[in-house]
Amino acid sequence: MPKPPKLESSVESKARIQSGIPGFDKLCEGGFVNGSANLVSGGPGTGKTVFVSQFLYSGAVEHDEKGLYISFEEDLDNLRQDMKALGWDFDTLEKSGKVQFVYFGPYETTDIQARLIREISKTNAKRVVIDSISVFAMALKNEYEVRKEIYTLTSLLKRLNCTAIMTSEIVVDLAESGNYSSLSRYGVEEFIADSVITLHYSGLGGKGDRAVRIVKMRRTNHKKGVVSMEITGKGIV
Repeated sequence: MPKPPKLESSVESKARIQSGIPGFDKLCEGGFVNGSANLVSGGPGTGKTVFVSQFLYSGAVEHDEKGLYISFEEDLDNLRQDMKALGWDFDTLEKSGKVQFVYFGPYETTDIQARLIREISKTNAKRVVIDSISVFAMALKNEYEVRKEIYTLTSLLKRLNCTAIMTSEIVVDLAESGNYSSLSRYGVEEFIADSVITLHYSGLGGKGDRAVRIVKMRRTNHKKGVVSMEITGKGIV
């Protein structure tokens, strides 16, 4: 049986984990804080899955850091095909043990902590993606359970020796509405995460339609305000 990874609070470190997204790390002193739990929020089609996949792919290919992609959506084959269209060959990375894709059923809430520790221990992952925290919380009974389980899960991710990104869906485009009062599906994730990044897409077809905003990043002098971005044939820029 694999030995569980050591639990520690490495978020205090100023060491940075590069995102792999051209231009993004310049906005936040070099990338994500090592050992942090981060939230990427946005509506449908804003690029959340591309963002986190690019984070994992870059880690494996450019920095030799193993990655773990935990999905609460069952069709992982479609995800791999979508990423292959961007030139990211996750099949090869999986075969070499650099990245692992794992499906968690949306109603698997009772042993998720034990399974998460087991998967990270087995893969020795340094980068972890949870896509999405919104689907995970759908199975919970009430607001109290949602807050408790998200807090417990996020706290565990912050103590494990890895850097994690969770995704969360929001219905309203924040940049257009101007209402930043809720930055995630349940309104609790953004208070627990070490950083909150929101992605925006107005859907009008122009080059300036897409944007990214770093709402907060602890221990970081990050760029304030909305910054334009593109999703190209090779990922986010």
